[in-house]
Amino acid sequence: NATMTAARSQAYEFAFNFQVGQFWGVTVGAWLKDMDQMSTARTYQSGIYKYQVFSNGDYGTAKGIDITIQNRGMFFTTMLQYTYSVALANSEYDTKAFGEVYVDASSQQFLMPFDRPHDLTLSLYSALPFGINASMTGFYQSGFPYTPDIFNGDKPEEDLRNKNTKRSDAWKSMNMSFSKYFKFSDYKLSLGLNIYNVTDIRNAVNIHTLT
Repeated sequence: NATMTAARSQAYEFAFNFQVGQFWGVTVGAWLKDMDQMSTARTYQSGIYKYQVFSNGDYGTAKGIDITIQNRGMFFTTMLQYTYSVALANSEYDTKAFGEVYVDASSQQFLMPFDRPHDLTLSLYSALPFGINASMTGFYQSGFPYTPDIFNGDKPEEDLRNKNTKRSDAWKSMNMSFSKYFKFSDYKLSLGLNIYNVTDIRNAVNIHTLT
């Protein structure tokens, strides 16, 4: 489609850094990204035939706030990072429109599959006896949204009126790391041990949309 124009995006962001006392630092930021004229497909009819061509028209927004709290100089070096965000659009990706059933109705925004409203990371770092460095990092992230199935008679099908209105369980994990340096003449050797998912949390990687 030679009449297409370039997609547009406008991004705005700002952040402030604060020092609280001798050991604590805080960063607070907010951001917004507005997108339009994204690639989509238009459906046309000629007699009994229908065909689709690329066109401009998809749109979406992503916005959020970031908070970071950091501590240095005490027994533990600590960093807490938290993001609250929302990602909305009227289509998941540019060729999605080619596979959808054509409906002569206004488009609507809905949550994107990658939308994760809450994202939290906590890191602790400390020096142990015998020159051993230790750290622990915990992660928490909201689950992914998905479209539930409903029954049309005795046949399950996607509830297209309520796209991505359900959400999977949150994703959680905790990792540990140990390291130690050994010095030999002019050389320094580092040995490390990483332990992933220390608490053996089982996170969902997929969801049965009917149940």
